[in-house]
Amino acid sequence: MRRLTDIICVFRIQLMSMRAEAGPFFLAALVFPAGMYLFANAVGGVEAAQNQSRLRFLAGSIVFSLSLTSISWLGYLLLENRFTGRLKLFATLPLAPSSYILGFLGFAFVQAALGTTVLVLIGRILGVVMRPSLPLLTLVVMLTVLCLCGFGVIIAARARSFTEGSLLTDALGAGLVFLAPVYYTPETMPQSLRIVSQFLPTTFAARAVRTTLTGGHQIGSDALALGIMAVVTLALGFRMTKWRED
Repeated sequence: MRRLTDIICVFRIQLMSMRAEAGPFFLAALVFPAGMYLFANAVGGVEAAQNQSRLRFLAGSIVFSLSLTSISWLGYLLLENRFTGRLKLFATLPLAPSSYILGFLGFAFVQAALGTTVLVLIGRILGVVMRPSLPLLTLVVMLTVLCLCGFGVIIAARARSFTEGSLLTDALGAGLVFLAPVYYTPETMPQSLRIVSQFLPTTFAARAVRTTLTGGHQIGSDALALGIMAVVTLALGFRMTKWRED
């Protein structure tokens, strides 16, 4: 019960702080991804008029939103806590590192649910025909958030300065989307980059999200890959989290 209470407290602290910082969240979770969807449709021309292309762009925007909020936005909050001394205050409670990270993950799930729901509604308004499997879509979103948050935790724990950490989280949050076949097909990529991109978490996430939006169920391999990556990145994040600077 003590551990659960600690997790809830961390979650509520982040939720309350979001009221004063709602603008950056909406930019990362909704405005930029929705803008990328419209941009992809515009540059796609005639091909973008096909529903399969629109589904690809919508799935890509959902993954873009998850990547920006899970790595860039939450990574920024973790860095802020570490380099402004807030993390030391959490440590004096005392609070277990796992409770601190799990509280952040709960906050991440709320953000992901809000962003994904709004983007799906925007897709419907703009004429995308879909039959989403909500349970499977929820599973994929949760696994994606866990995996990407792990990267954010690792960066926040290892960064040597706030500036360095912010640059890394921003670069990784966007880079994992633009270097993966999310908005375009793998065939359009150079051979060397195509091989590497197949192992990026955003590649598995975009493919699984696209499958669930069409009502498909063939997400086993993608979900397994995301699950393994989530375990590895979060385990490293837990281990690297510093309560006190050396």
